[in-house]
Amino acid sequence: MVMPKEHSTKTKKEAHYKCAHCGDEIYWNTQKKLTACKCKAIYVDGCDYYVRVGGNEGDYKLIHK
Repeated sequence: MVMPKEHSTKTKKEAHYKCAHCGDEIYWNTQKKLTACKCKAIYVDGCDYYVRVGGNEGDYKLIHK
């Protein structure tokens, strides 16, 4: 499991995590609801105060929109 990475408030608002396997994109703020991609390779759990991303390194990519 990958430990959470800190993002500035401005960066957080635009951050999505994209699964390298199935291509699903998960918005960083999941309202404290654990959200997994279709293939279950990664998950995101976040709110205004933290972002937790699970999966192996290389399984996801942080993208900004």
